[in-house]
Amino acid sequence: MTNWIVTGASGSLASACIEVLLAKGKVVHGFSRKMVEDERISFKQVTEYNGIRFETENCEGLLVAQGHFLYEQIEFMSISEVSELVDANFLSQIHVVHSFLQQVNKNNRIDIIILGSTSAYEAGRGTVVYGAAKAGMLAFVKALNKEYIDTDVRFWFISTGTLANEMGAKVPNQDPNSLLDPTLVAKRIIEAVTTESNLWEPEITIRRRHIKLVN
Repeated sequence: MTNWIVTGASGSLASACIEVLLAKGKVVHGFSRKMVEDERISFKQVTEYNGIRFETENCEGLLVAQGHFLYEQIEFMSISEVSELVDANFLSQIHVVHSFLQQVNKNNRIDIIILGSTSAYEAGRGTVVYGAAKAGMLAFVKALNKEYIDTDVRFWFISTGTLANEMGAKVPNQDPNSLLDPTLVAKRIIEAVTTESNLWEPEITIRRRHIKLVN
């Protein structure tokens, strides 16, 4: 059986992705700062995301899903709030990918998925730091695909619109009809990245209940 590794496993979209992977018969190894009570997966609670030892034998994918959202104008944010946003949405994700690439066999087909946000493209008032971190991850994924072009490792950046979850509830002035169902989004993500095809785009945008590829 093949393995998938999921960091930030306690999040709603990560949890939904885990459900899809389990339904496909995958073995899931989860990591999160928050405890996850699910006997179907191998789970380890962590305090930091740097230096994690992963189970990479028969591993076919890594889902990097940890993140943190705060809607606030930058001048009113504390230093700790800025640092937490940068760490959760940028630095910790780089640490995970860095550790994973040092441990995994890059001669095998591997899909590495970064859960991003449409804020990477269109952040605005209240999401300046959050959007900057997500934009940084988008640049990171683009560079990684160039750096590992001679391998069978593929890097994905998933941008979703606002989800119908706890994080989505923090975004003001949202039309309830535009919120995305995490379960449906998870199915689309796993379906897209596990399709056996050479026709692929590393940036996937999911919003307004549709999925589209970004050229």
